[in-house]
Amino acid sequence: MNRMVFPLMRLWLIARNTLLESVRQRFFMLLCAAAAALGIAAWVFRDCSFGAPRTKFLLDGGFGALTFFGAVLAIVTVAQSFSWEIERRSALVVLSRPVCRMEFLLGKLAGVLALLFVFCAAGTGLLAGLVLWQQSGATESPAALPGDGGHVSCFAVVACGLVQWLRSGVLAALTLLVSSYAQSSLFAIVSGFAALAICSLEPFASGACQIAGPGWASGAVGAVGLIIPDFGLYDVADGVAAGGSLPASYLGGIALYSAAYVGFLVGLAVFCFRHREL
Repeated sequence: MNRMVFPLMRLWLIARNTLLESVRQRFFMLLCAAAAALGIAAWVFRDCSFGAPRTKFLLDGGFGALTFFGAVLAIVTVAQSFSWEIERRSALVVLSRPVCRMEFLLGKLAGVLALLFVFCAAGTGLLAGLVLWQQSGATESPAALPGDGGHVSCFAVVACGLVQWLRSGVLAALTLLVSSYAQSSLFAIVSGFAALAICSLEPFASGACQIAGPGWASGAVGAVGLIIPDFGLYDVADGVAAGGSLPASYLGGIALYSAAYVGFLVGLAVFCFRHREL
């Protein structure tokens, strides 16, 4: 029993300290304020939607801000938190105690995932509240707005926010892998944004090679596609903003997909960190 309790206690302490240190950073508060400001601005300027449904315009702007700032938060927080522990030699103090390197990495990632959950939950809650206000008749009745689109379920909005959190979690694990061998936080941050671009463009590259390339090119792209996460699978905000819903089968599948990639990336990070000299 103690063999299970003590590692969980160590993971909890590392995750809690990571979360508290990240929340105290002005960078986190700045990103929260910027994301909230863009979401509120999309609601304020919903009349300037250029013919698009108002609710769709609101959710497009809100989820766009949530996705962008969530990615920035995941990359920068992981890179800075991990690199600062190495540069300040505080990681040596932690690892000199009965804490293995795998527990150190898992605790760091758990703290960042908790931070991302708080960020996504707050942003999704704000969007759900604005959508409810928009559709409740506090502003104008949806029936009085021609072309304002169908009714958007708050459950679908919350589910979309959960999907964005899963996407940010995969990106955090990918940045953790880079940070496990990177010598500076700047390199980890730049590599994290490069990985974000690659994962976002992976569906387009796969489609182009399958159409124009020979058989060996399609096979190579398919092999690479198994290693690189496909962030196109997380792009469900447009469907939700148009009044669609996210089935339970999709939510379960994307959760397993994210968990598999997080486990794979963390395993690689543990391998790299164990062979790194501190």
